[in-house]
Amino acid sequence: MENKNNMKVLSNNNIAEDTWRMSLYAGDRDFSFMAGTFLNIKLPGGRFLLRRPISIFSADKNNKTIDIIYKVMGEGTEYLTHTREGELLDVLGPLGTGFPIQDDSQSILLVGGGVGIPPLYELGKRLREQNKTVISVLGFKNSESVFAEEEFRSLGDTHICTDDGSAGFRGNTLDFLKDHEIDFDCLYSCGPLPMLKGLDEKYKDIKKGYLSFEERMACGIGACYGCMKETKDGLKRVCKDGPVFRLGEVIYG
Repeated sequence: MENKNNMKVLSNNNIAEDTWRMSLYAGDRDFSFMAGTFLNIKLPGGRFLLRRPISIFSADKNNKTIDIIYKVMGEGTEYLTHTREGELLDVLGPLGTGFPIQDDSQSILLVGGGVGIPPLYELGKRLREQNKTVISVLGFKNSESVFAEEEFRSLGDTHICTDDGSAGFRGNTLDFLKDHEIDFDCLYSCGPLPMLKGLDEKYKDIKKGYLSFEERMACGIGACYGCMKETKDGLKRVCKDGPVFRLGEVIYG
């Protein structure tokens, strides 16, 4: 398979509550990718049948070192935390359809929630390289779960929201946007479904934008049709046609 690789683990560190950052060496192959795409990782040891889809957080300028950030959500991702430097991981990727960049948009709003935050950082880097203004609104459970704040602040104005108010604004990202009027041309977001639905309802008739959906996947390459979303254009596969969809495209049940 063309997108199958053995990637060497360079590091794997706990960076926040139940949250880990792993650096992988992509080797000498061309690893060009759209921001918002993901890797489908086979867990070592042979215990787990299904791969784990994890968004790409960032890459170096030559796309040789690829960083992912993942949250421990169950037995599989907990097992991944024990991966050590020098081990090889069987990886499919990059997979999916990422974030298109609107050339005519100068001011950008990034809205991320929890484990949906990582793919927005590489996007933000690329937007800043085009001299676009980047504003980030990031939602977390509490102060212990906050990660990548410094990286996002390097892109532009960044607002941290926590459910309990232990860091930044007290409330979620939708609460923040209700209380703070932000001027922007294009929205990009990834996170939990209620947040995406709220953003869709708020902005779909007045702004351009793209939403990245989290979904359980089996194959990750569009063959099994196990991750379908209803859209205005019919059923689409999150792993292949997405995970990024246009603002206003997805129909919420």
